[in-house]
Amino acid sequence: MGGAGGRAGYACRMDVTVRPGRIRGRIRLPGSKSIAQRALILATRHGGAVRHVPGSEDVEGLCRGLRALGFRVDEAGSERRISGSFSTQPARLDCGDSATAARCLLAFSALRDAETVVDGSARLRERPVAPLCDALRALGASVKGDAFPVTVRGPLRAGTVKLSTEISSQFATALILIVERVKGLRVNVVGRRSFSYVGLTAYVMRNFGDPYDVEPDFSSAAALAVAAATSRRDLSLDALSISSPQADARIVPYLNKAGARVTAEEGGIRVRGGGGLRGIRANVSNCPDLAPVLGAMGALAEGETVVTGAPHLAFKESDRIESTVGLIRALGGEAEPLEDGFRVRGGRRLRGGTVSSAGDHRIAMAAGVLALSVPGVTVTGAEAVRKSYPAYFDDLASLTE
Repeated sequence: MGGAGGRAGYACRMDVTVRPGRIRGRIRLPGSKSIAQRALILATRHGGAVRHVPGSEDVEGLCRGLRALGFRVDEAGSERRISGSFSTQPARLDCGDSATAARCLLAFSALRDAETVVDGSARLRERPVAPLCDALRALGASVKGDAFPVTVRGPLRAGTVKLSTEISSQFATALILIVERVKGLRVNVVGRRSFSYVGLTAYVMRNFGDPYDVEPDFSSAAALAVAAATSRRDLSLDALSISSPQADARIVPYLNKAGARVTAEEGGIRVRGGGGLRGIRANVSNCPDLAPVLGAMGALAEGETVVTGAPHLAFKESDRIESTVGLIRALGGEAEPLEDGFRVRGGRRLRGGTVSSAGDHRIAMAAGVLALSVPGVTVTGAEAVRKSYPAYFDDLASLTE
């Protein structure tokens, strides 16, 4: 595997040519960025340590934001220790591409009687935030703007707000994380899409303590698990549980349905590739991050794979309906967009070529899965994986035989 800039985690643009092969071995993945971000915000209330925090761009963006708001964030390896309290000075937060950090810090900043500007990348400025802005206004905050950059000033008052998960669950999560700080605040959550992420927020809050241990990231595990299944080899994923509260633990039944075998083993789970995979139907309403890697699996399986239930894929780091279909077509596969997902017809002989990450870490990971089975694939913009799993391409190479 080669490219400009050396190992993943680079600061410059990187194109990666993936060496084809089969996945085998054992690995413990970095902590879940979704859990880590929730835990770090909760740790600000009384201080404390969060362990097994991934060194990803999204988490570092959240930590920068907490520091800008006056908190101290000390780092020791994968541990982050939070101390201090809110500053009374105006602040400007740059959250990069992280919608989770931006939305959660927007609500968190509304606890202060000081002006905070929350901003980020060009793509973040395109992603929706108006429902959260409206909810904050209803709770007494001064909010300027309905798209990033947003300027907010608190404090918040008691009240009940209704937030839908149909576009994003993060609007509700942002307010749920501060419920204990605003006496009389109630959040009424409606909708079915992405509701599992609200459940994850409740899980972290219920189990939070000092120190808090972040479990490995199932979103990252999903890409490696599909890579093992499509290459018909075995992979052990340490410290993961089939019963994880993470939304992307749903990759387990999807893989089993496709013909792989995923089982619990002592200390983790094991993926066995076995024979060839078959196409499946998957409603990813509650696990939209799985869509790109399921598309890659479908392109390598026999028969038709249909991924539906997620029109909100259009509002991710890329339009993941368009970018997943484009990825598969670029390698000679057959895929077509649907209003709420896509259809992939497997069994076609794929060809090598250059594919784009579309600036999206999930698309880059799906491209890596395809490249293991298709010689001569180069992924441009591979640095996108820094957002959640900087070592993805390095780990893929170390597990390939």
